[in-house]
Amino acid sequence: MKVSIVGAGNGGIVAAADLTARGHEVTLYHSLQALKDPHEDIMQGKVNFKGEALYFHNFTQDPLEAVKDAEVIMTCLPTHILAQMFEELIPYLEDDQMVFINGASAMNSMVLSNLLKEKRPEVSVMIGESMSLTYAARYDYEENDADIILRSRHNLFSAYPSSETKTMMEKLGVLYDTLVPAENIIEAALNNGNPESHPAPSILNTGVIDNHGEEFYLYRDGVTHHTVKVIEAIDEERQKICEALEFEALDKSARSERSTYFEPGKPLKEQYNESPVLKDLVGPVTLNNRYVVEDVGYGLVLWKSIAEAVDVETPSIDSIIHLTSLMLEVDFTREGLTLEKIGLDGTKDLNAQV
Repeated sequence: MKVSIVGAGNGGIVAAADLTARGHEVTLYHSLQALKDPHEDIMQGKVNFKGEALYFHNFTQDPLEAVKDAEVIMTCLPTHILAQMFEELIPYLEDDQMVFINGASAMNSMVLSNLLKEKRPEVSVMIGESMSLTYAARYDYEENDADIILRSRHNLFSAYPSSETKTMMEKLGVLYDTLVPAENIIEAALNNGNPESHPAPSILNTGVIDNHGEEFYLYRDGVTHHTVKVIEAIDEERQKICEALEFEALDKSARSERSTYFEPGKPLKEQYNESPVLKDLVGPVTLNNRYVVEDVGYGLVLWKSIAEAVDVETPSIDSIIHLTSLMLEVDFTREGLTLEKIGLDGTKDLNAQV
């Protein structure tokens, strides 16, 4: 399959290497200004993968070259820059292409669909998203060395509108056989594991992060007997939102065991502390980090907005949003992503709108 990958961070570079190794024709696209410390070899399409030099088809900074004739355009980007990068591609999109948002789900399929309708209503493109990145991935910029830590299992996927999910999965299944159909993009967003895992233990360890951020390990050291209680409380509220929308409502432990991030048979604290995938990841090294900014603004704020639409109270989620807003001097309730900003009417049946 001819695949274009948008985003040359950990996920994008690892995805380019993995799909190339599996026989697909891959073009990696990223603007040089947004690419951190680009390695010269990457710009020539070369990466070290599993101990061997691997060449994917092309690296480009030209959006036309990135999009032309691609069957699947896969974004591996932080939520807050996704729409901006997508706007660069819109003029060059072709009928019958598929856009796969491979990353932390925040109902961005609808965000991008709205942009597409505004800029090029005449083009017919399918857009969908997974609940999380299909990999736990790391990339060493200095060594140009990419590696897959884990291939996530049972990764919920939905198109927008959800009536197109089956069609998209028939094609995307060639790339990833671990995608599982969700009811819609709301269910995918409510199963994004980052908003419950990252913000609370980060801000509750602010002193350590401020003074010793480069020595801080969130999953191993930041999740303690006390901070895990906040994670559990946030997860309980998330489950209530799922129940109100008649979605499956598994707890954090069960969901992470199913995706193979956590090992079964342990309490949740130990699952975080001892996860072979997560325990040795350093950071966040500063509070102004994706673990906080993105997962509050595009995670907890969105969950709060969904909860309000279905009359579920979220005091724990609200408290983390409030404290983070105070600490970073940002009004996340106002600046974050809400149903209203996405274009949904919270007074109507949410499931029917997506």
